[in-house]
Amino acid sequence: MSTSTSSNAGPSSPQATTIDFASIPFTAGIPMASAIANAGAGAAGPGLGWRDPPKGLELSQVHYLVRHGERTPVRKRLTHILPERWNLCRAGREFDACVLDLTPSASNSIAPFQVGQVSPGKTATAYSSIMRMRRSVETESSISGRGQKDQEEGECMLGELTDLGRLSTLRFGRELRGLYVDRLGFLPQLLTSKDHDALYFRSTNMSRTIESLEQVIRGLHSNAPQPNTEGQFIPKVLVRNGTDENLLPNTFGCSRLGALDRAFADAAARAYNPSLEEFDSQFESVTGAKPRIDGRPRLNGILDSVKAAQAHGFPMPAALSDPRMQQKVETAVVAEWFSGYNDPDPEKRTEFRRLAMGRLVNDLATRMSSRAENGAQDPLKFAVYATHDTALAGLLNTLDCFDGRWPTFTSSMGIELFRDTSAPTTSSVFGKVQNLLGFKSAQQQHYVRVRYGDRDMKLPACAAPGKHYEGKPELCTLEAFKEIAKSLQHPKGWSWEQQCAVGQGPKSSK
Repeated sequence: MSTSTSSNAGPSSPQATTIDFASIPFTAGIPMASAIANAGAGAAGPGLGWRDPPKGLELSQVHYLVRHGERTPVRKRLTHILPERWNLCRAGREFDACVLDLTPSASNSIAPFQVGQVSPGKTATAYSSIMRMRRSVETESSISGRGQKDQEEGECMLGELTDLGRLSTLRFGRELRGLYVDRLGFLPQLLTSKDHDALYFRSTNMSRTIESLEQVIRGLHSNAPQPNTEGQFIPKVLVRNGTDENLLPNTFGCSRLGALDRAFADAAARAYNPSLEEFDSQFESVTGAKPRIDGRPRLNGILDSVKAAQAHGFPMPAALSDPRMQQKVETAVVAEWFSGYNDPDPEKRTEFRRLAMGRLVNDLATRMSSRAENGAQDPLKFAVYATHDTALAGLLNTLDCFDGRWPTFTSSMGIELFRDTSAPTTSSVFGKVQNLLGFKSAQQQHYVRVRYGDRDMKLPACAAPGKHYEGKPELCTLEAFKEIAKSLQHPKGWSWEQQCAVGQGPKSSK
């Protein structure tokens, strides 16, 4: 496992009970691990830990990857010590749904559209309308008479973003606004329709990430809602189909990555299970199972339930609260999920990184290169991607700057592009002469800073002289970052789909 290379590494995250959250803006005084300053694991305190770049460097483009906020466990586990029903999801239970109607409505500004068959088939004019809806959770026990008949207001689904998760992602959006709008003036105070191309929002196709992104946008974009107002800024959230998704290690769309992932998980079980045996009795006394990576239930599932419960303040039995055991368990689970990025065999390590994170790193490098080459002609200034813990940890491992700790809820990773205003540009006469002589390219006048939570990362790939801003190793040259991206491309130019088909048997005809 790679060790942390942050430029301001500090002590491990303090317990939430020792923090005065009332003094942390936008938390409403509620404990949330992602708001603790200098805590690691992707947390970012007030101001997001921003440090001014050297004089002459001007912010040009910003990308932020954000893990979804606090959620419920993804499966029912440990219900003898944790609630079976989590009544923590009130905010999303009543909402305005967009529905089709046959008559125009004053509540929506979407233009009329045609619905029906494709040309030359029959069509009719339809309209988009808003309808107030309520949603509740129903269980088999509630309809069979074995349990509570009336659904609890605000009861959560498995894996659902809770109200606390909405608050922590709203708080993160407010911090983005406080930094990039209020302090730096990088984005305007009032967004209008003219700013649509300057901002980019994308999420994985899961409710908890989409809703987290909506909360981040609400914090960043504080304009009062003004329906049917011409020129208003209406955020667009982009979502990709599963096979096209690159905001996480896509084992669903890549059978080769899935096979490698399973092999590395099995290897981690063999390597780490013996070190967990010393906790057998205390762990089994509470969970009914020995702590094993490949146990039933799997260790990562138990850890997931425990972390979700702790984030919401549920009390934990002393046997599960042992810090030493928690650290050992987390280390084992981190190895299960991420050891493939750091395999001693360079070919295996490179293949895993390429399949898991290669497309995302190349997307980021391409967007920054376009901004560097085209300047304001490329309008994109600010992008936010709502994703998962496996994406943040995967990207950090690929860049060799992971701190070895499981990313907290609403953990974040920022990638900032800076332009060196003291260097000649390609539009200047001197810059054109330099380019013709091969001395300097436009992209050598740009630098990339990677931030995990409120810490600046020093990337080993940028450590050599000439690959970072002099005296500031956390500022990679854009060229050095592009070299990282290039190293994650297949040497024979194979597409991701071609690489994913390696070792794949005949496809089913179904």
